[in-house]
Amino acid sequence: MAAGHGAAHAYSSVRKELLTEFGADFFRSYVDRLRYIAELNGEVVFAAETSFARDRLAERAKDRLEARLRVYHPGFERVVIYTERELPEDLRSEISHAANPSDEPCVAAPSRHQLSYEFETFCVDQTNFRAHAIAQMIASGAGMAFPLTLIYGQPGAGKTHLLNAIKHAINAGDSGRKVLLLWSQEFLEHFQSALHKKRDSSDFKEMVRQPHVLLIDDIQRIFGKKATEEEALATIALAVKEGRQIVLTADTTADGMSGLDERLRRLLKGAMTCEVGEAGPELRRRILEMRVAHYARHTPGFSVAPEALDMIAERLPVSGRELDGAVGQLLLETKITGELHVTTEVAETALQGKLANMAEKRITIQQVQKSVAAHFNMSVDELLARTRQQNIARPRQIAMYLALKLAKRSLPYTGDKFGGFDHTTVMFARNKFEKLYTTDPLVKAELDEIMRRIRRDSQD
Repeated sequence: MAAGHGAAHAYSSVRKELLTEFGADFFRSYVDRLRYIAELNGEVVFAAETSFARDRLAERAKDRLEARLRVYHPGFERVVIYTERELPEDLRSEISHAANPSDEPCVAAPSRHQLSYEFETFCVDQTNFRAHAIAQMIASGAGMAFPLTLIYGQPGAGKTHLLNAIKHAINAGDSGRKVLLLWSQEFLEHFQSALHKKRDSSDFKEMVRQPHVLLIDDIQRIFGKKATEEEALATIALAVKEGRQIVLTADTTADGMSGLDERLRRLLKGAMTCEVGEAGPELRRRILEMRVAHYARHTPGFSVAPEALDMIAERLPVSGRELDGAVGQLLLETKITGELHVTTEVAETALQGKLANMAEKRITIQQVQKSVAAHFNMSVDELLARTRQQNIARPRQIAMYLALKLAKRSLPYTGDKFGGFDHTTVMFARNKFEKLYTTDPLVKAELDEIMRRIRRDSQD
């Protein structure tokens, strides 16, 4: 009996239902990576990436997959899930022709069409062009000179977008390279589940050490657990030794990561690093335009007045992720009012809660410096003086700590705004006063008073 194609079309519909049934985390970790191979002799055959993934799918999803497939494609006997290595000889030729479900757009909810995270939808300017260029080199295979790369920056700056773009570009190419993208929580769950189930992490190791390119998002979230750090260290070191590539993202450089094993810190400090900086008004404006165009493709007629986009870009100094949420809120407003064109007045009404809450988010490093200097009865120039005198060094360290806390900028950027201090100096100040804030009541009271002053001054 020849391989059939009806099951392939049925599976395309079933995937969306499985997302709703199992939730985004399980779907992304297992179902999204399950490949339809063929329908043969009454069996609908799939291939999982690893034996660990095969077992998890067999345990949690196989029965539901069979039941849902029968709704669209009755008549087959059963679903069979192999790993690629386990596929029978007569099905191996089907691998190269198998659909790759992870390349299909998958919506998380009927009303929100997910933005495609590709290089073409990543808005570039001077704050992120190096990270964008390096990511493209890695995707094309031209980045082998740096087998370990760390992309760092504030949450929502675009790091996850770049990892997805690398994955998409590799899958869309014909290089034959395998790529695996893991979120930090997936890394933790996979590893801990493997240990708990068999007291053996061999399946986990097979999964993370097979791909030519391994992408791990928010790597700093796995730190603090000795066994997991040991596995991360071994995985990264082996990949580098074998000439494979690993791309990591984090909120900061290795120096800024607390609770990190020193061997892993040294390894990460040897990585190629690039920062995704905070978007300014011009880049935010371009991001908004791109988001509006995306939603307009799914809601014909939806548009936002240029002056409204100018207002949002100027008054919402937030991440790309939050800007996407703002445009989504504008789209919701059009469904409430029935008017698809969003004017400035409509935008202000729809976003009034977000705009009203921007006072603290709009605090700048300069405002922090000015308020701290005033608190200590000194000028900003005195605060920024490069001296170790305690009457100046301590206020400057407090200002650095509060600049990170309230202005929410990166360590290198903050150091630059304090006169060119190295990011390790800023990190030292942050760590020192984070500890004092929780252990010294007098310091806590002083810092709380200064923060109240900064927030008050920023609203004047």
